[in-house]
This record gives sequence, structure tokens and C-alpha cells, in this order.
Amino acid sequence: MTGQMSRQEARRRVVQLGTFEDGLWDILLGKVFILLGIYPLTRNLLGPVLNLVLFLGILALLVVAVSAARRIFSVPRLGLARLKSSPLTRVTRIALLVATLALVLATLFMAGTAAQPALAGAPTWLGRLSVDIFFSALIIFIFTLFAHFTGVPRLHLYGWLIGLGNLASAALMVYAGHTFSLPLALAGLIVVLTGVSLFLRFVRRYPVATQEPK
Repeated sequence: MTGQMSRQEARRRVVQLGTFEDGLWDILLGKVFILLGIYPLTRNLLGPVLNLVLFLGILALLVVAVSAARRIFSVPRLGLARLKSSPLTRVTRIALLVATLALVLATLFMAGTAAQPALAGAPTWLGRLSVDIFFSALIIFIFTLFAHFTGVPRLHLYGWLIGLGNLASAALMVYAGHTFSLPLALAGLIVVLTGVSLFLRFVRRYPVATQEPK
């Protein structure tokens, strides 16, 4: 019975179809990290409080926009029940949301922290970037776990892009005084472009069903 999916493969496919197939989650994720790349620059211009309010406001608008896009484009193609009936899909979305928010909050904290604890006997660069190295490794680890459990290989790439983008941005901030986290923003842009490509493929692959007039 090689032609049949195993139960685990079927569950993974449900998650992939309900969360990752249309590329909208990728677009949201990428835009969040583009915002985080700009965050240190706008923080210097607006101050910490106003900048945080602006960031959270834009983030809320992005979430609403992606939710609306999913209702407009994804639901008519895949069906409301098919997208929302799976408990595994809902759990996966909640876990992704929690993990993304945790990464966002940690990145925001790092953006407002210049000094890092020195490590006795360690090279200077390791002492200055120790927290950033740990945090970047944590990002890669989290995305690797999600890639494994969801069966979505591109999450591996996202983890490395965002993790290394965060580390490179921290190094530029420490050694060159850059307030714009360009590597992190570029990583976010690659994720957005990947999501747009997936969304266009999704629209072509799943045309809206129309009823022929009787």
C-alpha cells in the first residue's frame, strides 16, 4: 500500500496546506523582520516609546491584512472547513505565532542593548557578540524544529537567513556603528519574495471554483 499516505504524512500535509501553502505566512514573517531591521534606526529618530508604539501598530495592521488576504484568496480556493477544521493546523499556527512573537521581543530587546557581558579569557569579538551568537543559534534551532515537525524544508533556510542576518547586523552595529540592520532586513526581504512567489503559484494552482449556470 505504497500509494497511500501514512497518518503522520497526512497530518503534515494538512498543516502545510492550511498554513504554508499560500505563502501568506512567509510574507508576514518577512515583513516583521524587515521592520525589525529598521527598528534601531527609527528608535534613534523617534525615541524608544514612540518607536515601539509605531512598531506594534504596523505589526497589528500586517496581521489583519494577512488574515483578510487569507479569507479573500485562500478560503475560496481551499474551503473554509478544510482550512480551519484541523486541530493540528490550529496548534501549529499558535505555536508559530508564539515563537515569532518571542523572536520579535528578543530582537527588540537586543536592539536596545549595546553592551554585552565580557567573557573571561575569550577573544574580544566573542565577548562583544556572545549574546548575539547565542540568540542567532537559538533562531536557527527554533526554525529547524519547525521545519522538522511541519515537513516544510524552506523553514531551514529561513532560520539560517534570519539567524545569520541578526548576527551580521549586530556585528555591524558593534564595530561600525550602523543603526540600520541591513542584513536582517535583507533576510526579511528574501522571505517576503519567497512568500510572494508561493502566493502567485498558489493562486494559479488552485483556481476559484465557479458554478456553471443551469
